[in-house]
Amino acid sequence: MSKDLPANVATPHHVLIFDAVRTNIGNAYHSSTGVFIAPETGVYVFIWSFMNGAGAYHSTQLMVNTAEWGIVHAHSSSASFMQSTGVVVVYVNKGNDVFVKTSDSSNGIVISNMYGKTMFAGWKLH
Repeated sequence: MSKDLPANVATPHHVLIFDAVRTNIGNAYHSSTGVFIAPETGVYVFIWSFMNGAGAYHSTQLMVNTAEWGIVHAHSSSASFMQSTGVVVVYVNKGNDVFVKTSDSSNGIVISNMYGKTMFAGWKLH
């Protein structure tokens, strides 16, 4: 993500949009919606990481269509930031949507700046 996500946007069930795209071979990731649409059926690896602002707590979920495949939670103290990362290996079908969203437990700012990046990446393993 190119910038912080304010607390009034980082609310429960918000799809995280990773607008700073560095590699997107085949254009399967859509930076306007935050959704990766699988170009082929197979086994994929997805990694996501987010940083909470001071006093924030968030759970983020890796979703394949409507199914949760991974969840990571972080709760920062009032005087510090916290980075959390999740990795999932999952079989997806061509055309499946893969994305990261906040869960029910989300409150506060999500950081993405020079101190830490909120990011999402994926690749086909097999």
